[in-house]
Amino acid sequence: MTRDADRRTGPADATVLLAAEAAVLEGRLEVLREAIDEVDAQIQSVSEKIRRLPAAGSREASPAAEESATGLAPSPARRS
Repeated sequence: MTRDADRRTGPADATVLLAAEAAVLEGRLEVLREAIDEVDAQIQSVSEKIRRLPAAGSREASPAAEESATGLAPSPARRS
């Protein structure tokens, strides 16, 4: 008997195996969708913070305003 003959299964067995694999893949797909939604939300948040930053070279915003808009303190080089 060859290896191929050992590996053959009936249609019912193959159907059960494929259904189980499909269920696993659907679970993984849901995890990936949730991760994509999370990353999308982070991108939106960062994009909004970037939109609030003053234009490059603009001295209108104070360092305190910059800190509150980004959640980060400005570097000492920009304070001059």
